[in-house]
Amino acid sequence: MTHVVRPDIRRSRVSLEGEAVIQGPDATWRVPLGDVSVTGLHLPLPPGFTLPVGQALEVELHCGPPEEGIDLLLLARVARTDATTLALRFAPMPVRLETAFEQILAHYGTLRGGTCEPAVGF
Repeated sequence: MTHVVRPDIRRSRVSLEGEAVIQGPDATWRVPLGDVSVTGLHLPLPPGFTLPVGQALEVELHCGPPEEGIDLLLLARVARTDATTLALRFAPMPVRLETAFEQILAHYGTLRGGTCEPAVGF
């Protein structure tokens, strides 16, 4: 599959192939990626996830095609939960990491609904 770099989606929420491994204080959850942006994630709520809003977490992102082996370790906080979804907001990143992450999203991400949407705070 040929991927085209799309600079218009670097700050948008995109669908990205992969998995998030969420490490809380006492448990770990593995969740398929949902909507991703450089500011955070919106994911299906993992079974047994009961951490409160504001809880700090580590998030490993294993993303892109499996043969690419793209792995990122990011810090995040629980932004909100509901009966079916979880939103995490990433901690500020060093500029080089943020730039690399933007490039990953632009290269491998798919726009939701085929349109460019501005990033929404998580």
